[in-house]
Amino acid sequence: MQMMRNVRTLTRVFAVALTMLTSLPSIAQGASEVWLDKASEKLQNKGVEIAFRISEEGMHLNGKLLIDGERYAYDSEDMKIWFDGTTQWTMQMGSGYNELYVATPTPEEQQAINPYLLLNNYRERYNVTDGGEKNVNGRLTHVVKLEAREETHEPGNVNVYVLSDGSLAAISIIASDGRTFKIEVRSMRNGLTFPKGSFTYPEGKYPADEIIDMR
Repeated sequence: MQMMRNVRTLTRVFAVALTMLTSLPSIAQGASEVWLDKASEKLQNKGVEIAFRISEEGMHLNGKLLIDGERYAYDSEDMKIWFDGTTQWTMQMGSGYNELYVATPTPEEQQAINPYLLLNNYRERYNVTDGGEKNVNGRLTHVVKLEAREETHEPGNVNVYVLSDGSLAAISIIASDGRTFKIEVRSMRNGLTFPKGSFTYPEGKYPADEIIDMR
């Protein structure tokens, strides 16, 4: 259960970070917003597939994220998540035993996993400032700093690292409890059309040894 909670936390943080970019086209004013606008255009081009690595307090997760409108799918070695817009299936895999958790997220929980719904009022919640340039894994990036205007809003502080062509290189998030999440985008493809069933639990491919229905 602890690993499942950790994975949910890290994937939720990644979705939140993506939300900040998918909410930006209407605010492009200064140089910092222009860089965010370039990154958001790539994320909003139809279906998106992102390979990433998330690090937090010595824990690392490599995974792949698919996004298509309200739908969402996460894939890693020991955890798989499917969300079809209504039902979420979370499979924890390990030692030859697969546990499947089935849930119907509340609107608030849907916002936490859906990068197209979470921050509809982006302009009202964050201040955007220029963070200069920084080398990230041998690549020069433009740094954009996002700071929440209210202390209770999560995430509070975010740095977005954008390459000169508008591609997203990395994101770092500082949560209110002081934890820092670092996200490296290893590859991204957009304009994709995903096969039918990509966002629903494929029972035949990943049979569950135990099903825990949380609905």
